[in-house]
Amino acid sequence: MTLPSSPKRKRITSIDTLRGFALLGILVMNILSFSMPDAAYNNPTAYGGDDFLNRFIHGLSHILADQKFMALFSMLFGASIMLLFSKMKSQGKKAARVHYIRNIWLILFGLAHGLLIWEGDVLFVYGVCALFLYLFRNLKAKLKIIIGLIIFFLPLLFNLAILPEIASLDESNIQVLDDYFSPAQASIEKDLSLYQGSYLEQLAYRLGDADTVPSTAQDLSDLSFLIDAFSRAFGMMLIGMAFFSMGILNASQSKRFYQRMLIFGFTLGIPIALIGLFFNYTNHWDASYSLFLGRIPNHIATPFVASGYLALIMLWSQTNFIKPLQDALMNVGRMALSNYIGQSLIASLIFYGFGLGLYGSVERVGQIGIVIVIWIVQLVISKLWMTYFRFGPLEWLWRSLTYLRLEPILKRSDS
Repeated sequence: MTLPSSPKRKRITSIDTLRGFALLGILVMNILSFSMPDAAYNNPTAYGGDDFLNRFIHGLSHILADQKFMALFSMLFGASIMLLFSKMKSQGKKAARVHYIRNIWLILFGLAHGLLIWEGDVLFVYGVCALFLYLFRNLKAKLKIIIGLIIFFLPLLFNLAILPEIASLDESNIQVLDDYFSPAQASIEKDLSLYQGSYLEQLAYRLGDADTVPSTAQDLSDLSFLIDAFSRAFGMMLIGMAFFSMGILNASQSKRFYQRMLIFGFTLGIPIALIGLFFNYTNHWDASYSLFLGRIPNHIATPFVASGYLALIMLWSQTNFIKPLQDALMNVGRMALSNYIGQSLIASLIFYGFGLGLYGSVERVGQIGIVIVIWIVQLVISKLWMTYFRFGPLEWLWRSLTYLRLEPILKRSDS
């Protein structure tokens, strides 16, 4: 399928606006990992406030944000790969060398981010996936979508396949799952002490000083989340590559097309995620259920809700409605790598012991307030930065390392 013939500037504008929207949305869920014990991310009963408002914030975040913005971000990463291929082809150059060098550096960025700042890094996963995505570059768009959906839904099959083994776990293994999903107060206190402590203590923990006890239950849980992370990313990247080729990501489809996409995505995805949340509550957030079977509905809902968001932003991009906000999101999206790492740095300084030390003391309601403040900061800084510079700081570094030369960064250098 040929690339759409709409103007290049419009393509980049709509894609960057969507990327900025996705990046800011990711923080709604990531803030949990910075501010509270890990169990609270998946289990609202583990930590974070038991009152109605905090539970409501959790439910709303689960339905509208959990995995959804990351799916969008993954699609846009796939689109960026297609953009690179298109650029190299137009210049008569081979893309393979640039593609692999670029993503090896991304893997290294991810390792540094995960070890030095925050263990929830996704850049490593993206870089590894990209090494294999090159093999799929010339497939027809429809085939990319089919393969992408198959890969995306592989974790569902895995979680279903291991259900008999989960059901047969002995009492000690069940206790391991329970301790992970609903940690005892002593475990929570240890976590609070770690992240309210010094940077060197946290670094030692990330480098492998954690005292974990091997178990079948833990291995199954870890493998489930590992398969989930790579399958979700890779599957959505393939779909993003296809959507770019089909002109879906550059706002070039008809208004009616995006309206149908929006309605279809939200009317299917939101109820499925809501049903999943309901069943987790009816199973009292039992670890054996929620860690495996209980994750399936939200996984199914994710591509639908993400597609709804995509359609919404494309419809918006076809208008001049609140144009300054569109432009602000576009700037955030143009320096997505810098802003992604920036979110980690800001959140670390707010919550960890070497900063304000608010870890464990801000409930979900307060976290949303902090998220909004970080959004405003990044919208303002991105606008100011992109007024004078061609790339974000880390984008410039990444580009310079890829091409093994110092790329011009000041806008006035183009004159």
